[in-house]
Amino acid sequence: MGNATNITDGRDENLILWEISVLSTILIVTLIGNFLVLFAVYLEKYYGYRKKATRMYFFMKYLSIADLMTGVFNVLPQLAWNITSRFQGGAVLCKVIKFIQPFGNYLSSYVLIATAIDRYHAICYPLSYCRTTSKISKRMIYGAWCLAFILCIPQIIVFSYQEVEINIWDCWASFVVPYGERAYVTWFSTTVFLIPFIVLLYTYTGICLSIWRNSEINQFEGNDCANTMNSSDSNRHPLVSKARINTVKQTITVISLYIVTNSPFIGCQLWATWDPYASESSFFTGETFRIFALLSSLTSCVNPWIYLGFNRNLRATIPDEL
Repeated sequence: MGNATNITDGRDENLILWEISVLSTILIVTLIGNFLVLFAVYLEKYYGYRKKATRMYFFMKYLSIADLMTGVFNVLPQLAWNITSRFQGGAVLCKVIKFIQPFGNYLSSYVLIATAIDRYHAICYPLSYCRTTSKISKRMIYGAWCLAFILCIPQIIVFSYQEVEINIWDCWASFVVPYGERAYVTWFSTTVFLIPFIVLLYTYTGICLSIWRNSEINQFEGNDCANTMNSSDSNRHPLVSKARINTVKQTITVISLYIVTNSPFIGCQLWATWDPYASESSFFTGETFRIFALLSSLTSCVNPWIYLGFNRNLRATIPDEL
């Protein structure tokens, strides 16, 4: 711990300020980035050069909604919790908050999976992709919502409003000893990070390989299939190396940042749970571990800036004043 001199209720006031600053920054950046994406998608749909939104924009919209939910339902309650030290909402609100806190994280991860699968299908199997309807995309999004809801149910069982010290109540987790906590943390890490990571790695690797293996590409990528199906052979053109490099860069960025933004929280939780000597480590009791434990929503903070950074048409719809 630091050399803070102000300790209230056993709390390091300097560390609390750092925690509040980190959570506030994540919340603000998450809200701004995802509102910009939603605003840009709206402008592109109604005022852009396309007559209707593409499937990619459809997935962007729902990814931004999921990331906004992460900010509002995960980061914001955690920020209030850190400010008040103890949970102040009572038994019912404890269950509700603990249910909705990981909902945005799950939804964001599985919408990312749906987006990756859609792009993989579009680029690696273009003819088959153009025969499918937009209903498939909607079903994938509905599936992501249902799956996120189901995966949050254990939160209601694990967490409850209980007396953690004499006359001190908090929203706390209870596990079956000796392996309950390990099973829960491992299950959470697998469903919210490992499975999505494997799917993202497989699909985006396939996308890169498909692009590099083909010397020509249809202009359908990022456009509606209806336009592609009606396009003539004259609309085909040699694959421009700049477009190829941009796609590869985006792929590397998505996967790399997914690992970077999830690793601090997931890695610390797995280490603290599985290492029997973790509690004796200075890292476990130090400031870095406490900060890393707050970074479960960092991916939702980064996602919108990735898509804005690599989508020039979407970025161009945002007024310069913003």
